[in-house]
Amino acid sequence: MKKIINYEKDIEFKTTIGEICTISLEHDFTVDDRTLKGEFIIEGDYKPNSLSLNKEAFTYRLPLEYDLEDTCDIESLNYDIDNFEYNLNDNKLEVYIDFGVRYEEKTVTPTIPVITEEDLNKDFETIEPSDRLDSVDLDINLEETIEQNDIKPITTEIDTEFTIEEEKEEEEEIPNRLDDEEQELILDSTIDDEFITYHVHIVREGETLETIAMKYGTTIDIIKEYNSIEMLELKSKLIIPDCQNE
Repeated sequence: MKKIINYEKDIEFKTTIGEICTISLEHDFTVDDRTLKGEFIIEGDYKPNSLSLNKEAFTYRLPLEYDLEDTCDIESLNYDIDNFEYNLNDNKLEVYIDFGVRYEEKTVTPTIPVITEEDLNKDFETIEPSDRLDSVDLDINLEETIEQNDIKPITTEIDTEFTIEEEKEEEEEIPNRLDDEEQELILDSTIDDEFITYHVHIVREGETLETIAMKYGTTIDIIKEYNSIEMLELKSKLIIPDCQNE
């Protein structure tokens, strides 16, 4: 694996740089806790202007830190300067350094913790007979439970469905709760050789004699013949012969 660190730095001189006479670049780096730490050392001499006969020496140290990858094999690590360039800009020396870091990658093996039998036993708790569910006090106050848990009432749709079921049960149970007069009427119809089936209808909201007659395939006159009807009342019971058997 090879990484190139691109390092740029503007070094400001005390005077104008007329000409760089000599220049060299060295480096001094070490590895500390998977971090490459060190500095570049730039040395040389220059003339303040191109006509000057005097030369002035310079030395600058440029620090650098680089965090190595976790897969870096430290024992195979090596580094060096791959390229070095510079430019002059008035009293500034602009340096460009390509610093190459090379190493071999190692496979990171995850650490698997050692689990002992004691550790496994800690995850389980022995339940004594006294701790079983049948020994728990189940005397629960329903109203307090609803209030504490903020339980919302059943929605309107569910209430409607229950109401329909109750009405069906009421309708099915009505034949077993007929009054004496109705029972006598049904019994009298079995005296002849021909057996007639009767329906007991509970009047519901919005129904008329005409709609009830159409439902059972009979006529209003026949319904009036078997029932004393002065006014059609809600939930009143009507006895209607099964005309289909006639």
